[in-house]
Amino acid sequence: MRTLVTILVTAVVLFPVTSLATIINIPGDYPTIQQGIDHGQDGDTVLVQPDIYFENPNFNGHNVVLASLFLTTGDTGYVSTTIIDGVIGGSVIRFQHQEDSTAQVVGFTIRSGFADTGGGIYCRSSSPTITNNTISGNSAVHYGGGISCDDSSPTISNNAICDNWAGYRGGGIYCSSSSPTISNNTISGNSASGTYGYGGGIYCSYSTPRISNNTISGNSASGTYGGGGGIYCVSSGLRITNTILWANIAPNGPEIYEENSSLYVTHCDVQGGWEGLGNIDCDPLFRDPQHGDFQITWENYPVPDTTKSCCIDAGDPNSPQDPDSTRADIGALYFHQYGVQLVCQGLSPVFCRGGRFNFNLIVRNNTGSEVSGMLAFAAYSDYDCGPSNTLVTIRRSKTYPPGVTESYYFFKVPNAAGPGQYSASVGGTLHGYELFCCMNTDIVQCGPWRSGGNSEWELVEVDRREFERSLPASPSLSQCYPNPFNASTVIQYQLPQASEVTLEVYNVLGQKVVSLVDEKQEAGYKSVNWDASDVSSGLYFYKLTAGDFTETRRMMLVK
Repeated sequence: MRTLVTILVTAVVLFPVTSLATIINIPGDYPTIQQGIDHGQDGDTVLVQPDIYFENPNFNGHNVVLASLFLTTGDTGYVSTTIIDGVIGGSVIRFQHQEDSTAQVVGFTIRSGFADTGGGIYCRSSSPTITNNTISGNSAVHYGGGISCDDSSPTISNNAICDNWAGYRGGGIYCSSSSPTISNNTISGNSASGTYGYGGGIYCSYSTPRISNNTISGNSASGTYGGGGGIYCVSSGLRITNTILWANIAPNGPEIYEENSSLYVTHCDVQGGWEGLGNIDCDPLFRDPQHGDFQITWENYPVPDTTKSCCIDAGDPNSPQDPDSTRADIGALYFHQYGVQLVCQGLSPVFCRGGRFNFNLIVRNNTGSEVSGMLAFAAYSDYDCGPSNTLVTIRRSKTYPPGVTESYYFFKVPNAAGPGQYSASVGGTLHGYELFCCMNTDIVQCGPWRSGGNSEWELVEVDRREFERSLPASPSLSQCYPNPFNASTVIQYQLPQASEVTLEVYNVLGQKVVSLVDEKQEAGYKSVNWDASDVSSGLYFYKLTAGDFTETRRMMLVK
C-alpha cells in the first residue's frame, strides 16, 4: 500500500509552503518503477530500493520525484547500487508530456539505453530536473547519447555523464531549440562519431544553454568534419562560466567550436585558451583522470606552490562561494579548503652537543572569525612521531585571526639527547577541528659528545627576523657521517633560502647510483640518510645542487 507522509516543499516564493505528498515505495508498493510513476500524483515521490531495474520508465506527464535512497540519506553509495537499465530497448527515461521542474530524477545509475535520440534520457517539450545521477554507457543512433533535449528547458546538475555515444551529434548532451541549465556536472569520455561527428561533450543548435561549474574533459568528436570535442554550438547563444574544458579531441575546435553563435565565456579553464574575462589556460591537475577522477588537487595545501591547481579560487568572484566559504573554484568538483588547517615546515637537524630544532608553523583559518584552542608541541626519539617514544610535550594556548598566520619556533635540545632519529609534532583542536602535523629530523654527532649546552627540552617562539637569523648564511654540503661507513650514512647540507635541490650519488665511473633529493625545499638545515645496503663497497661521490650552488664530496663504503 502507499504510505502517506508530510513533506516540506519549498516553493520559489517569499516563504516555504507545506503540503501533503505520498511516498510510493518500489518494489514494496508496486513491483516496477513505471507502475509507481503511473499511480503517482503531482508532488508524490517514487522511492526506489537498491537493485537493478530492467525497464524504460516514461513520466507520462506526472510531475513526481523519482529517486533512490540517496534522496533521503545523502549516501552516494545508493547512486551506484540503484540502477535503471534500459536493456537496449529505447531511451532509459522519457519526458515528453510537458513535465515541469517538479518532475525529477535523483540518485540513479542510468545505463544501457539505445535509441535514435536520447539514449539515456529523452526530453521533449518538458523541463524536468535531472540531478545526482550517473548517466553512462548509453547510445543514440543520431542525437544525444547521454541526454537529448528538444524544445525543452531541463535542469541538469551534479551528474556524472560519461562514456555515452552518439552517431552524429551530442555524445554527452544534445540540445535543439532548448534552454537547459547545465551545472556542476562531470562530462567525460563521451563521443560523437561519424563523418560529421559534432559535440563530443555537448551539442547545441538554436539553443540558449547556461553552462556553469562543469568539468568537460576527455570527450571526442571524430570524422573528417568533426568539431567541438568539448562543446559544439551552431546558431545558439551560450553563457559558459567556471567550467573546465580540457583534453577533449576533435579535428576542428577540440575544446569549443562555434558557428554563427554568440558565446560569453568567462572564468573558464580552456586548453589552448579562449578570449574572455578571467579565462585561463593551464593544467587543472586532476587527481586521476585516466580512471574518471576529475577532482582538482593541491598536494601541498595550504602552501601556495606549483601543486595548487590553477582552478582553485579562480572562478567568478561574483558567483556563490564554495561550501568551504572560499571563492568559487573552476570545475564541477571544488577543492575543499579546510576551515582550519595546520602545516609544519623546516625542522632542522642538530649537528652536535645539544642545540635546537628550528621550525615554522602555518595556520590557515578559513572560518572568517578568530579561532582559539590548546596546541601541544611534542618531541620524539624516533621518526614519524611515535607516541611510545615521546620525550616531551609542551602545551600552549593559541589564538589565530582569519587568514594565514605563520609562526616561528625552536625546541631547545638537551645535551643528553644523543645522535639518532628524532621527530616533532604540533597538534590540538581549534574551532572544533582536530589538527596534527609531524616533522622528522636527525641529531648527528660530529665530535666527542660532552656535557654542556641545554639541560632540558624547552619550546621558544620567536619573531620572523630572529628565526631567519637562525638560518644558514650560505649554502654548504657537509661531510657525511659516519665516513667510512657500513650500510648507511647521513648527509647534511644547509640552504640559506628556498631552492630547487638535487642530491645525487655517483660511482667512480661517473654513473649515477641514486637520487636522494629532487624537489624544491625551504631554507634551513637538512639531513638525508643513504641506505647503501644493496650497493657494493667502494668510493662514491655525492653532489648537491641548490639553485646556482653546486658542491661534491667523497665517501667510502666498506662492507
